[in-house]
Amino acid sequence: MDKAALQNTIQFRRARQRRRQALVSLLAFLILVGAWIIGYFGQNTSPQLDSYLKEVLPDAERVEAGDGGLFTGFASAVDESPVVVGYAMVGVASGYGGPVAMLVGTDPEGSIIAVSVIQHAETPNFFRQLERSDYYSQFVGVRYDAALTLGDDIDGVSGATLSADAVAQSIRQAVHGIAERAIEGAVIPPDTRPIKFGVPEITLIALFVVSFFLHRIRSRSSLKKYGRWAVMAVGVLILGFVLNKPLTIANVISLLAGYLPDWRNNLYWFILLGGIIIVTSVQGKNPYCSWFCPFGATQEFLGSLTGAKAYQPRQIYNKLQWLQRGLSFTAIVLGLALRQPGAASYEPFGTLFNLEGSWPQWVLLIMVLFGSLVIYRPFCNYLCPLDPVVSYVGEVRHWVKQLWAKRKSAIALTNDSIS
Repeated sequence: MDKAALQNTIQFRRARQRRRQALVSLLAFLILVGAWIIGYFGQNTSPQLDSYLKEVLPDAERVEAGDGGLFTGFASAVDESPVVVGYAMVGVASGYGGPVAMLVGTDPEGSIIAVSVIQHAETPNFFRQLERSDYYSQFVGVRYDAALTLGDDIDGVSGATLSADAVAQSIRQAVHGIAERAIEGAVIPPDTRPIKFGVPEITLIALFVVSFFLHRIRSRSSLKKYGRWAVMAVGVLILGFVLNKPLTIANVISLLAGYLPDWRNNLYWFILLGGIIIVTSVQGKNPYCSWFCPFGATQEFLGSLTGAKAYQPRQIYNKLQWLQRGLSFTAIVLGLALRQPGAASYEPFGTLFNLEGSWPQWVLLIMVLFGSLVIYRPFCNYLCPLDPVVSYVGEVRHWVKQLWAKRKSAIALTNDSIS
């Protein structure tokens, strides 16, 4: 075969590969849109509240639904005329994995009688921590005009801060709604919650800045080598064991589903997601996964003990990559369709750093930790659902750069022809 024929064959194969990739991308996009639509209309199916209303209004013999989502509980007096014994309303706020819906019951004066979880999209293992710590009982007896602010008049739960804050916000929303609609002369206090910016946020910004500049140093520099190890150690200790706030696929699904937590109390997550997108778009390198992801760093530390090497067998490496993409895509589709971002997250991060998880997550964690002694970052390279998502940001960056280069080339040719 001559050079011209060989070149035509190569170009034909590349064109066919690009068409196949475009078709797969279009199909994947349509599936994601379909999953989003299914989840959107499915979430509008309200749960039956009868049993929950009995829990939050135990003295009510009859409950009537009114305007604006207000429920009024009645009981019969001695003269058999109905007497209002309380009110109830549903409040909804976004937590770690999605919306948390709470039904709140109050007495006629607006003091909370009981609260009940009617729906949530949080990771089950983390949400159960609220029950084990008796988190809900502290709301009983609180008046409608209380601040209900985590860390102020409400105690949080270590390891489930976002879920605890979502519950508090849902209850605040519900009890304020009751006061506005049912309690005459009620004065709703203004929302004066401060923006939470402290050690977690400062640490995260510092890690982004340090990793960004260390990445620009030449590869064989000792400063870059030991600086990276220091950054990874901070990620494991602070982001992992102290804060237990690693990035998971649930955060991505929540973002795609439109479940954004209150930025004033959850600035950390906006910095984390925004930092990854911005730095990857500017630098072309994902700083989080390769530098200070606590779970990835843990694997690398274990691998350094035995000299673990990257496992890239030619025959099945592409299949392993497609397996990773398939796991990520499946998790996103299920998370969007079921509107359960937390339930779609299979990463064993919390199992390692908070010793919480289902038995499959424990099995996976043990396999990954032992595998890290043989293979360099096995979970990151072959199972992590975040890597394909962040890689997509890099592909978009590459596509934009190509379009910009073509535009500059076209402008240059036009100027040359004019001159």
